[in-house]
Amino acid sequence: MKRIVPYFLCICLLLLGCFYLLRSGDESQQVLRGQTKLLSQVSISQGIQVVAKRPFVKRGEIGVLALKCTPKVNCKVVCCYKINGKFFCATRNLVAGKDGSVLFTWKVDKNTDVGSYDIEITSGGDRLMTSYIVQ
Repeated sequence: MKRIVPYFLCICLLLLGCFYLLRSGDESQQVLRGQTKLLSQVSISQGIQVVAKRPFVKRGEIGVLALKCTPKVNCKVVCCYKINGKFFCATRNLVAGKDGSVLFTWKVDKNTDVGSYDIEITSGGDRLMTSYIVQ
C-alpha cells in the first residue's frame, strides 16, 4: 500500500492540471504545446525513467517528479530556477526504494521568475535531463 500512495498522489496532481487546462480556454492550447515540447525534451536513459511529472507549476505551488531507477541506489536531483533574475540550483539526494521508485517534490517560491527550468537526475552511471515550466 505504501508504494501506491506516491504514484496516486502524482496521478491526482497531473489530473488536476488537466482539468485546469480544460477550464482555461485559449491558454490551454499554449500550455498544451509547452507540455508536448517538454515531453519531447526528456532524455531516455536505461537506468532512470520518468513515471510521472507535473510539467507546469504556478508560483507558490508544489512540483512533482516520480522516477523509476535502480532499486536502493542513490539518486541525485539538481533543480534549477531564477528568483529576481538570480540563478539558483537546489540539490537533493534521494535513495530509491526496494522497487526503484523515487518521488521528488519541490515548492516553487512565489518570487520565482516565469520560464522553463532544467532538472538533472543522476543515478549510478546514468543521467537524465528534463525540465518544468513556472507560470
